[in-house]
Parts: sequence; structure tokens; C-alpha cells
Amino acid sequence: MENEQNLTAEEELEDLLYELFELDFDEDEAIQEVEADIYPFLQKNPNNICALIVLMFVEIMHGNRYKAQSLAYKIWEIGGELPSFFEMIYIENLLSLGMIDMAMVLLKPRFEHLASNIEDFYSVLLKFSVMTGNVGLLRRIEGFPNASEDEPLFDFADNFARNNKSDVFKNIQRIILENQGENICAYEYKLTADNPAKLEIELYLNAEEARCTVLQQQVNQKIKAYLLSVNETNFDPIKVIITNIKKHEAWLPEEDTSSPEPEI
Repeated sequence: MENEQNLTAEEELEDLLYELFELDFDEDEAIQEVEADIYPFLQKNPNNICALIVLMFVEIMHGNRYKAQSLAYKIWEIGGELPSFFEMIYIENLLSLGMIDMAMVLLKPRFEHLASNIEDFYSVLLKFSVMTGNVGLLRRIEGFPNASEDEPLFDFADNFARNNKSDVFKNIQRIILENQGENICAYEYKLTADNPAKLEIELYLNAEEARCTVLQQQVNQKIKAYLLSVNETNFDPIKVIITNIKKHEAWLPEEDTSSPEPEI
């Protein structure tokens, strides 16, 4: 194993991020232990952008939306060139907070030179495209080898294009962000096992479950009202789930390394 003393500050901070990625968001004590390891970097340099990005992710895990948002603006003001990995995480953090405009500024040059950026920025390019309901961007990403594992998602988006309903997808995503974009601490999505599949948008808030349930009902009702207004009452492609941030599972769940029981 490589001696930690040989690691650069950037590599140490990347390791801290991966420690966080293996934690569920309700593992407060473990998150706080990692958080404590960030501050020595900031004591040496309060404007260490990589450390601030890690801290921003910690605040998101805690559900401290406004602290995370303040860090987002501080990082933005400091500026400067970032290692690709940390820029990707910063963009991911911005998307988690619904800060689409800032994320778009950083992603625009990546979309303009997609071939040279798809490998490092695939996950955030994809999430941005979903969050904005941009079928055109999704279809551009679809052509790259990285996209093969998300083929069902691209098929889902292609269905909108084939049926001349790309605007429906975009408007539903706009409704979601307009209603909850200023509340969210994390934004995830997945396709359901329904036939046809639906896109389930998972919004994580720092709010009691009862409040989350009310907000979930409100946003889904607004989506239904929109579909009714455009005569798409039989078309119900997207469902929104709103829940407490502490129910967010780890980004990278630890693999079960236990030995299987021997066959008899």
C-alpha cells in the first residue's frame, strides 16, 4: 500500500471523497469523522478549492443546503483551474442543489467538445441533460461507448423525440425544478420496472417526512395539470418522489467481501 506521506494534498482529499461516497447519508458520526479531516487543509489554505468542494459535499450529506450553497458561491468566486475530478464533483454538487445555471456555465464547454470530455464528465453531463429535460443533449451523449450501460434511459428519451413530445419532457422537468429547485439537497433519477418504464425523479430535502409527502403530492399534481393542459392525459411518463436527505443511500455502497459459504 502506498505510504500516505507520499500522497499529494489533492490525492488525500480525493481519498476523503471516496470515504464519503461509501457512507449512507444518515451515518452522521462517520461523516463527521471525515469532515474533521478536511479542516487541516483549510487551516493551511482557507481558499483550497478542492477542500472546499469536499466540505460542500459534506454539507449536502448533512442536509445543510444553505451552507452548501454558500460554499458553492465561495468556490465560484475563488475560481481558477480545477483537476477534472474535483470539477466534476463540484458540478455534481451544484446539480444536487438545483443550481442549474452555474452548472450550465461549467458544462457548456464540455458539451461543445464532447468527445474529449465524455469520459471525465459523463455522469454530470447525463444528469444535467435529464434535469433540464434536454432530449437533444441526451441523444448526443447516446452515441458514445460510455453510454451503453444507460441504454434504457436513452430509449426512454428517444421515445419523446419519436413521438414529437420532446417539449413535454422538458416542461415536466422545468415544473419539477421551478417547484422544488430551491429546496433540494440531492437529485437522483432511475427508470422503473413498469412497462412502459417511467422515469422516477428522487428529490431529497432537509424536511420532515410529512412535509415531503405534501410537497410530493403538490408537484405530481402540477405535472398532471400540465399534461391535461396539453391533452396528454393518457401519458404519464415521469413520477416524482420526495423524501428526507437522510434516506439517501451511499453513492458507492461497500461490496460484500465476505467469503461465500462452501457448497455441500
